[in-house]
Formats: sequence, C-alpha cells, structure tokens
Amino acid sequence: MIHQTLHLCVLISVIGISSSADPIQVISGVFMPNNISVNYDGAKVACAAHYSRLATLENITFAFTKGYELCKWGWTQEKRLVMLRLTPFKGCADYNVGVLIRDCPNIRSTFCVNSSSGMIQILPIPTGLVPSYENASKTCTGSGLTIATKEEMEENKGLMANSSLAWYNWGVGKVSGKIFEQNSCDDTLSYGSAFCYNPALSDVLVIKDNRTWKKIAIGCIIAFIFVILLLAAAFMRGNKCICCMGEQRSHAPETTQVPVPTWNTTSIYRRISHASKDIVYDNMVNPAKRLPVIQPDLSFYKTHYSNMGFDTTGEE
Repeated sequence: MIHQTLHLCVLISVIGISSSADPIQVISGVFMPNNISVNYDGAKVACAAHYSRLATLENITFAFTKGYELCKWGWTQEKRLVMLRLTPFKGCADYNVGVLIRDCPNIRSTFCVNSSSGMIQILPIPTGLVPSYENASKTCTGSGLTIATKEEMEENKGLMANSSLAWYNWGVGKVSGKIFEQNSCDDTLSYGSAFCYNPALSDVLVIKDNRTWKKIAIGCIIAFIFVILLLAAAFMRGNKCICCMGEQRSHAPETTQVPVPTWNTTSIYRRISHASKDIVYDNMVNPAKRLPVIQPDLSFYKTHYSNMGFDTTGEE
C-alpha cells in the first residue's frame, strides 16, 4: 500500500509539472519559445517554426514598455543577445534592469550625444568596467550626456568622420563613409533563446499560480502519513506490536495439588483376627508400650483409631 501511495504521488507530481509548464507569453506580438538554446541561425529557425520572425530591438523595446520581462537571454534580428528586466534580481543579470544587451568584449567605446546641441561624441568606457550596453550608457551619463539613439546617429552621420565600432542605444555600430552601419560584434555563435515577433498574435499575459499544486502536494503528504498510521494500527494489538511478540503458546490452567497428610504413615489396612484380637488390642493400648491416643475413660469403647491404623474388635 505504501508503494501504491508513493506511485500515486509521483504520478500527480509529474502531471502537475507537465500541466503547469509555462505557456508562451505574448506582448505586442513579441514572445520567446520555451526551452530552447540556439545560436543566431538556430534562433531564426525556431521563430520560423512558430510562424514568426526574429524580433528587432525596436519590437522588444516596445514590448518592454508594455510590461514584458524575462530572465533569459534571447536573440534579436540585430544579432544581439538581449534580456528584458523590469525588476532587479540577483539571478537575472545581477540586479540590472532595462533592455540589457550581452557584452561585446572588444567594443570599449560609446556614442554619446549632447541633448542641448545635438553633437555626438565618442567616449571610452573606463578601464575595469565590462564593455556592455549598461556600462556604455553609464559612461555617457557620467559625463552629463546620453547614449545616442539610432535616429540621432542617422541625423548626425554627415557631421562625423569614419569611426570604429562603438555602443549606441540598443547595439553597436560605426560610421563609414558618412553612412551609419549597425554591427553584431561577431557574437552569432553564442547560445541563447530567441525573441520572435508576430504582429497577428493576441497578447497573453501569464500569471503564475502554484497554489493548486501546492495543495495537491500537501494532500499527498497527508495521505502518505495516513497510510503509515493505518498500517501501524493493523500491526498493533493493545500496547504490543504483533511482530515484536514471541510465539504464543496456550497453557492449561495450573491446578493446586492438595498436600499429602503426614500424620497417616500407614499404607496398609490390617484386619485383626477374632482369636488374637484381645491380645493385640491389649498390647496396642498398653500404657507401658504406647501412650493412649484418647483419654483413658474412652478406652472402654471397642473401636478406635490409633497411629497404627484402623483397628476393629470384630463387632461389625
């Protein structure tokens, strides 16, 4: 019965896990397929399998403003791995929030723009900081500037000379021949999930509720304890456990034996003949030979008991 209960609990747990698997959340047409880890080319295939395409940074940024966040890195069309975080958490990008872009190890510069004049400057990311979008943005903010957007880079490209790759808002790029070019920083072989985009999809907001399966798990525990108590009661008799008791033997009730009297040491009934009855009798009652057992006054009776057995005079 214990094994059956355990099997039932395991089966319920498996069903609960499979049925409580996270459905795919969709916001503003952006979603991430469950349980995949692919490179950039694999991400495009995964989205195509869901009748969608890879989302752009613009697509996922808009979804982010509508409350979309995940604790997974996912590919975008710009060949970047991105994580969307609204709430800080240690296990998700070490408390960082925003549209987080994975590091490009060799890109240590950033395009910063002066909001008042619209001029763009290229500033180096301080040594010791990881070359990431977050640190590029902090570099601009520390100098009283903001990191340049794609639109600002397009507007000012004619005023800039050729540049090396540097961070801008949502990626890395460079100005080449008065043309702004976006770049993927050669990170297409890394592994992550994928941000897919299909504008025809309706929004699906997932709210996790594990209370039902917690109740089922508690019910399994209570049922298991009940089975154990039931089996314990079946093996108990009174305050003793049957399995701990030795072999039971039935005994007949003991009888108390009456003690054998010690006053009668004679084992023979002796008959005295009529011829010698007076002599034997007189000898037995002779005070010189034997003290009388009864008072002398009673010695006239013809029949009496003595230590020698039952004597009779013959008078029947």
